[in-house]
Amino acid sequence: MGAAVFAALLRERRLAAGWSQDELARRSGVSARSISALEAGGRRARMSSVVRLAEALGVDPDTRARWLTAARDPEPAPAAAAPGDTAATAPAGLPERPAGPPRTSAPPQQLPLSIRHFTGRSRELRALDELLPDGAPGCGAVVISAIAGTAGVGKTTLAVHFAHRVAGRFPDGQLFADLRGFDPARAPVAAADVARGFLDALGVPALRVPADPDGQLALLRSRLAGTRTLIVLDNVREADQVRPLLPGSDTCLVLVTSRNRLPALIALDGAVPLPLDVLTTAEARELFARRLGADRVAEQQDAADELIDLCARLPLALNIAAARAADRPGTPLAVWAAELRDSRVRLDLLSAGDGHADVRVVFSWSYRALAPQAARLFRLLGLHPGPQISTAAAASLAGLPPARTRALLEDLHRAHLITAPEQDRYTFHDLLRAYAAEQAAALEPPQERDAATLRMLDHYLHTAHRAACLAYADDVSWQSFELAPPAAGVTPEELADRGQALAWYREEQPVLERIVDAALRAGADPHVWQLVAAQVPYLLKSGLWQQWQWASETALAAAERTGDPGRRAHAHRWLGQVHRSQGRQQPARRELRSALALFEALGDRPREGRTRLDLAIAHGEEHADAEAVAESRRALELFRELGDLSGQALALNSIGWYLTQQGELRAALPQCRLALDLAREAGNLPGQSSIWDSIGFIHHHLGEYREAIPAYQESLRLRRAIGDYFLQADIHTHLGDTHLALGDPGTARAEWLRGLAILEDLQHRDADAVRARLARLED
Repeated sequence: MGAAVFAALLRERRLAAGWSQDELARRSGVSARSISALEAGGRRARMSSVVRLAEALGVDPDTRARWLTAARDPEPAPAAAAPGDTAATAPAGLPERPAGPPRTSAPPQQLPLSIRHFTGRSRELRALDELLPDGAPGCGAVVISAIAGTAGVGKTTLAVHFAHRVAGRFPDGQLFADLRGFDPARAPVAAADVARGFLDALGVPALRVPADPDGQLALLRSRLAGTRTLIVLDNVREADQVRPLLPGSDTCLVLVTSRNRLPALIALDGAVPLPLDVLTTAEARELFARRLGADRVAEQQDAADELIDLCARLPLALNIAAARAADRPGTPLAVWAAELRDSRVRLDLLSAGDGHADVRVVFSWSYRALAPQAARLFRLLGLHPGPQISTAAAASLAGLPPARTRALLEDLHRAHLITAPEQDRYTFHDLLRAYAAEQAAALEPPQERDAATLRMLDHYLHTAHRAACLAYADDVSWQSFELAPPAAGVTPEELADRGQALAWYREEQPVLERIVDAALRAGADPHVWQLVAAQVPYLLKSGLWQQWQWASETALAAAERTGDPGRRAHAHRWLGQVHRSQGRQQPARRELRSALALFEALGDRPREGRTRLDLAIAHGEEHADAEAVAESRRALELFRELGDLSGQALALNSIGWYLTQQGELRAALPQCRLALDLAREAGNLPGQSSIWDSIGFIHHHLGEYREAIPAYQESLRLRRAIGDYFLQADIHTHLGDTHLALGDPGTARAEWLRGLAILEDLQHRDADAVRARLARLED
């Protein structure tokens, strides 16, 4: 026993805690100089110092007793020096060198425990393995970064797991240090402090360590030169914090984890970025199976999958949820899922008490590191319903210029608080969204939140209105409406033509659905109806039936709350159209008659006429062709009174179509040719496309197949030009029928397959009829 034994015990415990001598001195109140001397074994410890060191290091009572015994026991008598033993005493004229720390042949093995239930990450592990060529490890630093954007994604877990896997390839030791880059209570660890701790671990005597930081770092690089050492630098804030620690030897490997992307380390120091996302659903299931038992997860697969979704597949959240479920094995997983379903308490439930096992706390460490403007933008993003947001929409939300907003979004992206799945598109997972919303509720005054929400709604409303005006200017299904000026700070998207408008609709459609819901929840009923009205032409032409029905029902609810009969009429008509398109003719007629009554009461004769044409189609869907012709004639009379050329064209085409269904082909064709002339005069491209389809259909049934094909082709060309996706399927089907009649089954099959692809994409009921055609062709 004695000072040497106590020195070994103290040093071992300090290194296990990952602390430098300076850190232990700060925590214990014992000077760093005294700690250095105690660890060198050159001084007997005072009992008060032992107690303070033990308390700082958190040792248990038994260990403290051993320390006190070791510190009290006298040193064993030194053995007599053998004759000629020059190591026992200093050369004449020189002072004796203090004894160094007890030496051991074992290299440092500082890696923390690797968790037993490590799951997945096969792609990332393969990428790390590729940095280890046969015979020798690779050189440089690997940046393990979390593309999913936050703490809790498993950066340290992956680094430690991989380090344990390859530790045998680094016989000179494995070093680990937590640099506390985002610790809210303590400052980040300086590179020199890390270097001193590593030098201690490598067995360098304290008195040989230079006093100046640059000397310490240089000595560490010298000590590592030529060795095969693995170094893990965890929780790094910025490149400058670790750059001085990078060894110059290509026989070492350094793993760096950070919540920031460390672009300077990648660009200047050759670090290899390794983006780390949340787990896949399969990996998350495997994690649950390992923690809860495969049988329990398999028997409750739906509830397990809902838990996985509610945890956003974030490893920290999944592990906390699994721990709670494992603690009560008799409780069904559906109970835990039901609790987490409430987004208001989800973050409360995803906590295991300890700061490192609390999703809200670990998010806060990244959030608190943001500059004020970036933090404000992050909070406001919590008001956006997702799933993605463009730079222009974020600028409107924040009321900032787009250029400034783009810079702030990149700050959030570098901090892994948002991700960028594609250029100019940003998102974050639902747990981060909930955290951002919490911060907005806590720190943004109500009037600021309301103003931001209004700017967001105005952004999408004014952009959608512009898109509809560009894409459907020549379509009678679109009727522009007056808009109030956008709120100050709103920057709608700049759309220049039909192509850009349709591309915007396609990209933003999932967002628009959530924006309408957000407007409804905010009580912004005028915005609700207008947002739906600006989407209806796109939803109709794209065959997005479910979205169209939901949007129309939402618009009707908003219109009924405001008591606006005109908006109620439009919403009833939209619902009638979507029911009719889905084959639900009875509710379709009910909604359309409600719309017709309201339009008649309002004196809106153009809409009255178009609603009568909708009713004609509903009759036709039930093969009530005579009623369809009669309703179409009533609409034609009304449009002639109004001088509405487009309306007349549509009514004449409807008459011709249903005469055809009644077998009156020769009477139908002149009706459609007159309709085509009127549609051309009115510049109605969608109307022209429908009429060409009717003309082709009539020629086909007259046996004039070669006249039918160019009519269908012109109809298809116009449908493509105006972005009418759904009705292209009908034309492909008609073309296939005509090619088969001409004795060309190969071309017929190709046309049917094109139409079937559209119908299957839209999950439309007409797909069965096309499959039947293909099946008959194969017989």
